Amino acid sequence: MLRSMTGYGRAAWEGDGKRIEVEVKSFNHRFLDIVSHLPRKLEPLDPQVRTLVRQRLSRGRIEIGIQMEECGEGELKLELNLSAAREYYQALRSLQESLGIGGEIRVETLAGFRDLFLRRETPVDLEKEWSRVRPVLDEALDRLEEMRGEEGRALRGDLLSRIQQIDQITQAIDERNVQALPAHRDRLAERIRALTEGLPLDPIRLAQEAAILAERSDITEELVRIRSHLNQLREMLDRCEPVGRKLDFLTQEIHREVNTIGSKAIDAAIGQAVVSIKSELEKIREQLQNIE
Repeated sequence: MLRSMTGYGRAAWEGDGKRIEVEVKSFNHRFLDIVSHLPRKLEPLDPQVRTLVRQRLSRGRIEIGIQMEECGEGELKLELNLSAAREYYQALRSLQESLGIGGEIRVETLAGFRDLFLRRETPVDLEKEWSRVRPVLDEALDRLEEMRGEEGRALRGDLLSRIQQIDQITQAIDERNVQALPAHRDRLAERIRALTEGLPLDPIRLAQEAAILAERSDITEELVRIRSHLNQLREMLDRCEPVGRKLDFLTQEIHREVNTIGSKAIDAAIGQAVVSIKSELEKIREQLQNIE
């Protein structure tokens, strides 16, 4: 199935005192370019995130944002720095004695010193965290691929329409070419008669020149190759694999054959048809920039 390279997917999960949210965005890119934004504690999981994305996607700039919030008590622990508390208490007692200040030194006073409490975080169990993150990331990627698939179906319809248009123009060129050669031969004979002022023409010589002209202007092989490439384009649009680069290559090959036809054309109508095919090819190539 044809897939676009642009899309968006989001998924969230909540449990075990946590909330995990994953957003995945994709944009056009020649290759696979992964940009991830993870919470500091989950940064060691970046290689697993990238590996999973590579298994699912082959082209595009992929931006991944993962957020984790503590919904319950969380894993943050506070520890009392008892030795510092004693130091503060003794310092305050010395201050009272030195300045002759009475009163009690209360707990509320000591609590104002922030370094009495140490923040301790429980070591992160990366295997456990990955088991939570991975299903959410998979779901976000599923939704991303759904959107890419929907856009791909629309692109497929447009491409098939343009391929059919090129096929019809190619058929018209083939039919016109059959008529153009005898007409051009007659015009050539007429010009020779005009230049020789009515002198008798050598029919054998004229036939030879006409044969040379026919050989130089023969576009049969080019038309056959174009039809073959068009059939390959149709077939690739239904493959269940990334085909963007192959489609682009075939389009370039068709463009090369069309250029050759244009250089051989001996008829104005064929020249105009060549311009029409090039116009359709340019539109196809623009669309292919968005296909995985």
